[in-house]
Amino acid sequence: MKILDETGAVVENPDLTLGYLTTSTEEVTHPAVEGVEEVNHYETVAEYPNGGRDVRKVIDVPGVPAQAAWTEQVPVQRYIRYTAEELAAQEQAKKDAEEREKLPKTVKALQKENEMLKQCLLEMSEIVYA
Repeated sequence: MKILDETGAVVENPDLTLGYLTTSTEEVTHPAVEGVEEVNHYETVAEYPNGGRDVRKVIDVPGVPAQAAWTEQVPVQRYIRYTAEELAAQEQAKKDAEEREKLPKTVKALQKENEMLKQCLLEMSEIVYA
């Protein structure tokens, strides 16, 4: 499957640390083809004393049937580069994840419980003030 960037240029090996791939389609227009008659001639392969001959047909120009112009939807992948802000957010998220890994297990458990309690309070406030 062809991979295209934002400008429509083909990308061979996209760097997925700097962007991401999406599935899309591209419309390809095929031009009309004019029909061409076959052009051929016969060559003598062997001649016999009684006047007979073996011949073979040689095609000089192969025949092509006429075909109208047509369009086709071809599946492609699009390579979308991350913006500077998205790259900075990814880097920050990586740093935050490293910091969380350094915290002791009990602190992580308390943070998880605290987050769950916050969610519970938000849900209850939505019910009360609805």
